[in-house]
Amino acid sequence: MKPSEQWLAQVWQAQWLHGDLLTTDGRPLRIVYRGVWTHRRGPDFADALVDLAGTLRSGDIELHVKASDWFTHGHHDDPEYDTVILHVVWQDDLGRPVTRRDGHRIATLELSRFLALPADESHSSHARPLGTLGFQYCAPSLAAHEPDVLHRLLEEAGDRRLRDKVARLHARLGAQTPGQTLYWLLADALGYHRNRDGMRAVAENLPLERIETALFATRGDQRFATAAAFLLGTGGFLPVSNRERHLAPLDQSTWQAIETIWENCRHSATPPPRWNLAGIRPANHPLRRLLALASLIASSDRGILTELIDRIRTDHPRTALSRWFQSHPIPLGRDRLHDILVNVIIPFVLAYGEAMEDETLHEIGIRLWYALPAGRGNALTRLTLEQICGPHPLKIRTARAEQGLLHLYHTGCRPRRCHECPIAHLVLQRGHIA
Repeated sequence: MKPSEQWLAQVWQAQWLHGDLLTTDGRPLRIVYRGVWTHRRGPDFADALVDLAGTLRSGDIELHVKASDWFTHGHHDDPEYDTVILHVVWQDDLGRPVTRRDGHRIATLELSRFLALPADESHSSHARPLGTLGFQYCAPSLAAHEPDVLHRLLEEAGDRRLRDKVARLHARLGAQTPGQTLYWLLADALGYHRNRDGMRAVAENLPLERIETALFATRGDQRFATAAAFLLGTGGFLPVSNRERHLAPLDQSTWQAIETIWENCRHSATPPPRWNLAGIRPANHPLRRLLALASLIASSDRGILTELIDRIRTDHPRTALSRWFQSHPIPLGRDRLHDILVNVIIPFVLAYGEAMEDETLHEIGIRLWYALPAGRGNALTRLTLEQICGPHPLKIRTARAEQGLLHLYHTGCRPRRCHECPIAHLVLQRGHIA
């Protein structure tokens, strides 16, 4: 029998293993936490914890039918696999450990030696679906019988996440100007998950002051091209290839203006950041995200800080902000705007209002936070909610509760600190049985 990697993933998730595990080089192995299936985006299971010969190691797990597939698939030369701590295979056809790109040798576990069930894929129907966090749900009875109590707990966790963000922003505001802080936060948010480092690097290598100084002397119809030239040039995207030009709805004359401005200005002395472009959707491409940031910066001759604060102070700040973010050559979608409101605008307004001792501004930020409905969520919020509720899904109504799910994942689920989770405490208090 030659099993599929999908079945191996199911075996690993359910931990259908028996006996005292040993790696192929004879070291004792204990699986403390098997990790979370990544839907094959990078290593197969992320954030695992294993005890290898008495040493705890945290990282990722990679599964293969044959050990030699590690090299066949090119993982030995891929930085995404530098986090792998254990190579789990059905058949060790190498007889030696594989190596990561950084030269580290990875222990191998030959799964066929320790399988607790017959090698029959039909057994996978008895296990929870791939991608779940734990082996049992945390609070399905609580979700079924006291949903409002559970929702309130999530909102309180969201408030804690917000306070943590505001505290970090106070430290950043103490080290740089408010405008640069806002600009850095926007770049970070536009980087999405895979290119945040690159977007932050652009914001750090190209200070906002340099862009806004150039825009001060630029006529209106050239402002966007100027901001785009500075950002794309610093990001390493100029000159733009014909293929990349199709990522944004700009005409040839605008592209030409962007490239000419960059050629005539002082080029950045710093090397461009590394971008993760493999398999990325066109709408999430960093070139398009940099153009969206350029649109935002170029849209106001008063600077993005003044523009933001003035719009926040209007009678309908969410509407005013939406118009600002969406009425540009490269507008932001509603989902991305919602994420920026939650993760950038509200924390920044609260931190800035406190720093400036502006109670009115701070109060506006609080009202926004309490009024904001939930967005569409993401993979982590859905994963955490499923882990908590199981077969009794809870309707997430507010952004506060949505952020609470992320707070619980990052502070409890991911580091496996269930004993600190407020939901676990309530389950024990109520006597609910998962």
